[in-house]
Amino acid sequence: MVSRRKVLLAGPALAMGIVGVRAFAQQPYPTKLIKVVVGNAPGGTDDLISRFVVKTMQSEFGQTALVENRGGASTTIAGAAVASSPPDGYTILCLINTSIVQTVLKEKLPYSLKSFTPIIGVGGFPLALAVSPALKVTNFDEFKALAKSKDGVTYASGGVGTMAHLNTIRLLKAIDGHGTHVTYKNNPDGLQALAGGFTDVMLASASEVASLKSDGKLRVIAVTSDQRAVNLPDVPTMRELGYPTLNPTLWHGYMAPAGTPPDVVAKLADVITKAVRDPEFQARFKPLAFQEDIKTGDALNKFIAEQANRWHEVIVENNIRAD
Repeated sequence: MVSRRKVLLAGPALAMGIVGVRAFAQQPYPTKLIKVVVGNAPGGTDDLISRFVVKTMQSEFGQTALVENRGGASTTIAGAAVASSPPDGYTILCLINTSIVQTVLKEKLPYSLKSFTPIIGVGGFPLALAVSPALKVTNFDEFKALAKSKDGVTYASGGVGTMAHLNTIRLLKAIDGHGTHVTYKNNPDGLQALAGGFTDVMLASASEVASLKSDGKLRVIAVTSDQRAVNLPDVPTMRELGYPTLNPTLWHGYMAPAGTPPDVVAKLADVITKAVRDPEFQARFKPLAFQEDIKTGDALNKFIAEQANRWHEVIVENNIRAD
């Protein structure tokens, strides 16, 4: 039988336990390391932007932050890792268009878009249509002629459902051409294969393509921005060439596991906005044709839903199947 004294002693102890739990729950975020998970290898635009973001997190939050590259399976390895993480704001995902596409392309993913809480969209880069220097193609008209020929073109991408893949399909359909898809582990590998003459064309980030063009490793014959890209000023836009709706960007945003507290999401959105608007960020990425487009809250939710619907239509119309 429990004595009255023990019960009385237990009361303050329980009260202290409850206070301790509340105090722990109310500790200001963050109090430990923050991981930003990137679904591609180091060196891509998602990786480079995220490295600047974690640098800003460290200075603003006073906590260690790092990028964790979990490449493979068209970003779904990273997506699965973050979706299964605790919803506490210490593991977040760098979301790109391809990440959204995979949720409507692959039926057996262990997660969906509902597995995440959107934090912020920051903007992105236009695509550039690059051709191998081994081809006798120097402009868009010559590309169209080749794409309409009997053999068509071979086109590279970093995998099924990537922006390079889906937008090349859209482009070939628009010009009544055809091609053979050749997949690589990632975009950098695809671009290197293109430069080596193993494929004919690739739609890749203007930021990645510009340096290869300047080195003479690739020719660039079109960009998908509405205005000419600052790093490719001599290259016409798809709008100029008569295809104004072929204007995709390689978009970047950040997501947390579903259930992450709203105040934590707000703090993350604020610090990521500071990162993108930092003069050092602007000086580094604007010359690479980065187009800022900050979105949060309802605007971000609407944008992600629209992207999912848009790419679902492309997948269905073209009978695209996951690898």
